[in-house]
Amino acid sequence: MTTTLRILGWKAEGLRCPDHEVDFRQGRDSPYPVSLIQMRNGTGKTTTLRLLRAALSGSLEEQRNSDAVGEFRGDGSDMGKFELRLEYSGRPLTLLMEFDFVTRSVQYKTTGRDGQKSGFGPERTLARFLNEKFVNFFVFDGELADDLRDPEKTDARKAMESLFQVDLLDLMKRSVEEYWERRTKTETAKGQRGLTESLKRFQSWSARLESLKQEMNALGRNLKDVETRLERQERKYGDEINKEKARGDKMTQARERVDALKNEVNETTKSVLDNMRDPQALSSAFATALLDLKSGLDRVKLPESAAREWFEELSEEDRCVCGRPIDEDTRAVIRGRAKNYLGSDDVILLNRIKSDISGAVGASPSGPSEALSERLRELAGQSRRRQEAENDFILLLREAEGDEAVKAAREERDRLARERDDILEKLRRYGDKDGKIPVDRLKSLDPETVFSIRVAEAAKDHFQKEVDQREKILRLRERRDILARILKRAYETAERKIADEIRHETNERIARLMPYNDIRVKRIDGALLLQDKLSGSVGENVSVGYAFLATLFDRAEEHHLPFVVDSPVGSIDLDIRPRIGELLPKLAGQVIAFIIGAERDRFVRSLEAASGGDVQYLTLFRKGISHLEERAAAVPATAETGNGFCVPGREFFVDFHDEDG
Repeated sequence: MTTTLRILGWKAEGLRCPDHEVDFRQGRDSPYPVSLIQMRNGTGKTTTLRLLRAALSGSLEEQRNSDAVGEFRGDGSDMGKFELRLEYSGRPLTLLMEFDFVTRSVQYKTTGRDGQKSGFGPERTLARFLNEKFVNFFVFDGELADDLRDPEKTDARKAMESLFQVDLLDLMKRSVEEYWERRTKTETAKGQRGLTESLKRFQSWSARLESLKQEMNALGRNLKDVETRLERQERKYGDEINKEKARGDKMTQARERVDALKNEVNETTKSVLDNMRDPQALSSAFATALLDLKSGLDRVKLPESAAREWFEELSEEDRCVCGRPIDEDTRAVIRGRAKNYLGSDDVILLNRIKSDISGAVGASPSGPSEALSERLRELAGQSRRRQEAENDFILLLREAEGDEAVKAAREERDRLARERDDILEKLRRYGDKDGKIPVDRLKSLDPETVFSIRVAEAAKDHFQKEVDQREKILRLRERRDILARILKRAYETAERKIADEIRHETNERIARLMPYNDIRVKRIDGALLLQDKLSGSVGENVSVGYAFLATLFDRAEEHHLPFVVDSPVGSIDLDIRPRIGELLPKLAGQVIAFIIGAERDRFVRSLEAASGGDVQYLTLFRKGISHLEERAAAVPATAETGNGFCVPGREFFVDFHDEDG
């Protein structure tokens, strides 16, 4: 996307420079390609340049109680204002700084297509240009020319990266890293070590699960074998007892009597429990209360013989049951009084309640409880007879075990029963006893202490998923690293090639600017490093800076920024000044230069020729020189403020001298 930024003008009030307002537009059209602002030394030229940098970079926004703010204070001013009007890709953009010199703070306001908002907030596409480091490259002075050779003060490579968007490769690299961090935010182990740990846990639980299944299957087979043997031994034990017919008959009869009495006790117990569910059987007090309820309903004659529905049906008839005609008034009365009667559902319910009470309680309140007591006495007698029958059966067993063969058969049967119970107990621990252990506790469990098949399966599944996830994370990490290496290599290659091309073209411009001078740029790193010397003369350094910026701006076809320069040829030899004048209009689509009278010689004419005469001339000076004020007042369109004049036009510009007054 093409970025075009132009300065339309600015306004300063209450600051260290004279109050003034400048407008660089040609009528209501685009700004002049070249604007020259002539100011005497000591009248706020440097202050105005610093204000421009602060407005374009937002550098004073975070300053509070700062000397950096206090340095802009005008004589006796508690408040100050600097308003910079811009045009960004055809749209207006205003940056306002409001100074409070009492608190030594600055409040920024930004006005764009969405209206005014507090703070320094130009559109995002401008952010890489409107920052403190980059602004210095297009708001330029002789000091920056020296700074270009100091990596602590400027970063020439960063300027190239921003203009040619090489920094987007670095931004992509950071975005890849941020995606990786978001994607793996919940992962505690993101590398091979974490995968290895998860794999070990998965393998341990897999082995444990297989071992548990084998053990359970072996126990199952043992159980089946023991139960078969136990069944045979039960038969053998019975056969030994029944070898003597008389003894066998007695045992059979005793066992049958025990079984019959057990069935009686069970049936009576069920019947008693059913009776105990009725409250009237538990206490005669409940029965009395139920009978009182029925008597109360009978006393108030509920339910009535006539239901509400009968009256509602009657209201629909033409004549009453007595033969009289029913008019609308009578109909309304019948319907109104029908509400005093119960509905048919209510009548049915009340009749059912009364009937159920009669059936459940009977005539006497004590009947149900006496019946329950009788059943309990019957149950007690049955239980006693069952116990006696069991005792008789046990005595017969003991008599039978006087026979060694019977005793041996019984002991073997009991041993097999114990063996069966032991196997069943072991099998129970493979069930769901520990089945509800939360998944997040699985990591703290030792597989060898777990016998639950369900827990082992859950653990195996959990760590299988963890292995799959960490393998996926590891593959993602490998891809991240590959992409990061590609982007890093692309970034370094692009940066190196651009730096080499910019260096080569910069040296060609230096040769044209200073044909009899052998100063050259050796390398562009954080700064411009010169060939075979640390520094040139002041004029040489400024010329090198111009050559670098001219090359930089000329190559940045997609980005068109203004170029503001202070004292463009102040320290440059007279024979080089014409070349600087020819170069400046080519640096950018808009050039604004602050100059003093001594710089006009051999510079202005070459500048005018290079720009086709399309130059704006402004002369700004502080009040206090009477003859200049008189001359300025005579010039049409002169702007006068409380402490200064801003005079347009070439004639006044050329006749103005620093030594006037």
